[in-house]
Amino acid sequence: MARFSDLPEELVVEILAYLPADSLMRFKCVQKSWYSLIAKPKFVVKQLCNQIYNKSGLLLKCRLFNDCGNEESILSFLSFDKNTEMLHSEDHVYAVDEVIHFPFYKDRLLYPFFGHCHGIVCISLRYVKVILCNSATREFRELPVSCFHPSPGSEEVVCLPLGFGFGYDPKTNDYKVVRILYFIDNPGCESPIKVEMYTLSTDSWRKVNINLFAAGICFLQRLESLYFNRAFHWMAWGDFHESDSFILSFDISDETFKKIAGPSSTLNARKDSRELIVLNESLAFVLHDASAVQSLMEIWIMDEVGVKAKWKKLLTIEGNSRLQKPLVFWKSDELVMEDKTGKFCRYNLRTGEIKDLPVRRRLRKYSAVNYLSSLVSVRAGNKLDLGNHSLT
Repeated sequence: MARFSDLPEELVVEILAYLPADSLMRFKCVQKSWYSLIAKPKFVVKQLCNQIYNKSGLLLKCRLFNDCGNEESILSFLSFDKNTEMLHSEDHVYAVDEVIHFPFYKDRLLYPFFGHCHGIVCISLRYVKVILCNSATREFRELPVSCFHPSPGSEEVVCLPLGFGFGYDPKTNDYKVVRILYFIDNPGCESPIKVEMYTLSTDSWRKVNINLFAAGICFLQRLESLYFNRAFHWMAWGDFHESDSFILSFDISDETFKKIAGPSSTLNARKDSRELIVLNESLAFVLHDASAVQSLMEIWIMDEVGVKAKWKKLLTIEGNSRLQKPLVFWKSDELVMEDKTGKFCRYNLRTGEIKDLPVRRRLRKYSAVNYLSSLVSVRAGNKLDLGNHSLT
């Protein structure tokens, strides 16, 4: 009987490249040739492309109380077995809980989650320190201080974060972080809102010359953005009136902002009940009115991209009082949601069926993104060796 080690290297590459990164990290210890193979930049890209194609993972960030009674952040990685689903018409979802401990901030148990791209998670500690981490490879990177950080001896300036974004720029083959800051009591400042961009290849921040305040943009719904089609998206508004809300989009390659009008819905949804989500490679707008006699939820799909975007209503979910907050679309036809009891569930858009997710009950403070496990490094100066591959 032939052994696995006797197989041609080309076949070994094809087999290993379909495995998740955490398994590959263990296999690097099997033999020196595998260690060398898995560490090659071309293999990293091949494995990443396979993971992007499969799209079977989900990352949930939650909070819970640990054994010491302290509130702690935890990541739950969910995946489903496509082969089992095809054979038995029933999917099997597996969950793995993982507490992320940072080697340089061991006392920080809570941290905001600002995005994920190609297996790299972007988080912030105290909204000042920005961290990139790949939990599969156990690589962590603390980003340099802001380019707006006051020089030694100058007066300290108070600023608040308005928005974060993290994603991959296919034009420059680089990973970027955008940060929007609001400066308080800064005399002589043309605009209290400033924007900066970090690039992994240069390991540095730089200013983005744009006056958002003059453009009538004052508030963002939340700090984290939705990264889709080479752009970050936030729900935003120019004042406190509901009618003045819109989508703020930032192109990661051109470094330009634009305002996009939302769908013309009559649903009475508060600002915090409007969500932007990606559904089948389209931008989706979800509105939820929990105050109605019968709970109402609308899902709109952007039909035409641009400043004057056209929206098409995809679905109305009515009368289901259990569903509370949409989090992310998964598996092309399921909407992962928070229910009123604080549990995770998934709603099938075709059948209307609701299934619980195998995640322990937590405090109702969490977020979710589609996730893939990769070997991509967060080391400064890192660039992917794409070869004939293209990533989006």
